Amino acid sequence: MKFNVIGIGDYIGKCVYDEAEDALMVDEKIVLDFKKKYKDYLKYTKFLINTPFKRAWISFQFIPQKKELLERKFAIITAHNPQNLILNKFLNFIRNTELEGLIKALDYDYMTSIGELFDYNEKGFIIYDISLKDALDIAIQFDQESIFYNSKKEISIVNCNTKKKILKYNYEKHFKGFE
Repeated sequence: MKFNVIGIGDYIGKCVYDEAEDALMVDEKIVLDFKKKYKDYLKYTKFLINTPFKRAWISFQFIPQKKELLERKFAIITAHNPQNLILNKFLNFIRNTELEGLIKALDYDYMTSIGELFDYNEKGFIIYDISLKDALDIAIQFDQESIFYNSKKEISIVNCNTKKKILKYNYEKHFKGFE
């Protein structure tokens, strides 16, 4: 479905937003690809890693100095805002409570976590020793777009539906020469 718009940002004048392409078009040419922009923004997302004794932030720009924080596989999953539908704090709290109940029932070791992008944040859980497949299955149950995953060699943001890595970074090279 296409919508005529008055313009976005630097693109002033008559523009067309193509919902199927998720892009802004001027004279039949894509001038702003929102899917690509979304990927660009994701690289600035940071996550709080909690362990019983330490905490650290991790992002695609910042890897913790202590490698032991990354020595266990983990996923960071939230139940907030399913499929990017913005819910109020109470509904997000209820959804995260349901997610926590499922994590407990599956007997995973977990702690609370926070995902943050610029001035926006979502509470979630860091689930330790979970396979990527199981993490995606849980996230899909809660209608999530993507998850953060640590394989013990790389960090990635993985799309739940396509199972493809949107972003990834092999941090092994980060620690070479520091051990």
